[in-house]
Amino acid sequence: MTIKVYFDGLCQPFNPGGIACYAFIIKENEQIGQYGLAEEPFSINASNNVAEYTGVLKALEWLIKNNYENKNILVRGDSKLVIFQLKGRYKVKAERIINLYKQSIDLICKFNNIGFEWIPREKNKEADALSYKAYLEILDNNPTFRKMASKDMATEKQLEILNKLGIQPQKYLSKMEAHRMISKLAIS
Repeated sequence: MTIKVYFDGLCQPFNPGGIACYAFIIKENEQIGQYGLAEEPFSINASNNVAEYTGVLKALEWLIKNNYENKNILVRGDSKLVIFQLKGRYKVKAERIINLYKQSIDLICKFNNIGFEWIPREKNKEADALSYKAYLEILDNNPTFRKMASKDMATEKQLEILNKLGIQPQKYLSKMEAHRMISKLAIS
């Protein structure tokens, strides 16, 4: 039996330098999920890639803590950069992720049978939703961060377009994410 692990990370309302959050889900007999803050909000190290790597690291740490080193593990994520770096297909160059990469490799070496697979974002919805939940909780619980992020939230025009397209925008939707959603729908 293969244990499937899904990870995700985001940095909103802008990347880099926004609020970086991670999540992971482990699917076995029951589903385990964790999420949280990947880096100090609005810091130079807060980025999508840092958040994605943190998701992988936290999942690997959980697996080791719970004695999964001898099980068949398949780690899936929608970050080509992280998956392909961990598989050795891409080089690691960015300063902010070198240490995270090295920590990941150190943990990976503790497993007997572990693989990594890139999946499209649409197949990573549960981990994606958990990383967004972390982002929402951080903004809900911190008025200072909410104020700092407000200038980068979706515009009234973007929200109007999404509503006309029949899409209920998420709370604290960023301009960046609203633009991505509108562009994707325009292409469809």
